[in-house]
Amino acid sequence: MKKRLTILDIANLSGVGKSTVSRFFNNGYVSPEAREKIQKVIDENSYAPNLFARGIKARNNKFIGIIVPCLDSNITSDILMVLDSNLREAGYIPLIINTNHNIELEKANLENLWRLNVEGIVVISTEVTEEHKDFIKRTKVPTLFVGQICSNGYSILNHEEAAGKKIGEYIGKSGRKNILYIGVDESDITVGVKRRDAVFKALSKFDVKIQEIKSDFSFETTEKLILEYLKDKRPDCIISATDNMAFGAIKAINHYGLTVPKDISIASFGGYKVSEVISPKLTTIRFYNDETGKNAAKTIIQLINGEKIPKIQKIEFDFVEGESVSKI
Repeated sequence: MKKRLTILDIANLSGVGKSTVSRFFNNGYVSPEAREKIQKVIDENSYAPNLFARGIKARNNKFIGIIVPCLDSNITSDILMVLDSNLREAGYIPLIINTNHNIELEKANLENLWRLNVEGIVVISTEVTEEHKDFIKRTKVPTLFVGQICSNGYSILNHEEAAGKKIGEYIGKSGRKNILYIGVDESDITVGVKRRDAVFKALSKFDVKIQEIKSDFSFETTEKLILEYLKDKRPDCIISATDNMAFGAIKAINHYGLTVPKDISIASFGGYKVSEVISPKLTTIRFYNDETGKNAAKTIIQLINGEKIPKIQKIEFDFVEGESVSKI
């Protein structure tokens, strides 16, 4: 981990006094010549002032930033609770920021956390952009992505290929022929591409017809999409990229007086606890969210300590054979 510059370091590198650097950061008077020297050092070292400087020490402050896309997701909540408790047990203080699926806000908060001088950052991510990659390269702050792969960073994600294959083969062997897949945008590489492609690849071995629509992870949007779809189409099976979207599809199915699985079978990914309570019980993939949370806490601490770890860690799953898929 690259050592952060102190005000004294900047003063020495720029050849001015420490008080001059302090005035620079506090908008006091600094001669144009001195200001230019200080700015040059800042630019060359990608220095960001520590906004916590007056309240905590600049080094070993024990703060770890956690950026999440939402707080109402079962999976995100499960991971976050375990991650938070494990970090606290290790003596760290989590700073949790919710972005409400706003990728621009996520990128802005990466910068904010860096300026707050946190020791590390965990991003429970739905998308990795070039700006994310640039942040890793530019700041060198230990950063871990959960749920997505960052090519020049460290990632923990679900074993999408194996999970998608399992669901695809199960539906193929069930004898379902006319299948609707509810996916999400390809900007989410993990769910929108890898999960979807694994399902489609497995189904390609069977004599099936597949159609696809894309939702936005929400119950409400999915319900509306399926209500429209079922006006003139009748798949005999729906595969949903998440349990939450599957619930929206089930509500739409019931709206037309149809039942699961008699009229339309349904399977999904998520393994939410409520999936076992609804009737019929949902056939789904349950990822080990607790393990993800524990590994995320352990991994970010290892990164902070400069330990060598794998670039990518994959989390396994259980296949939950519920009652929502009928076999021919």
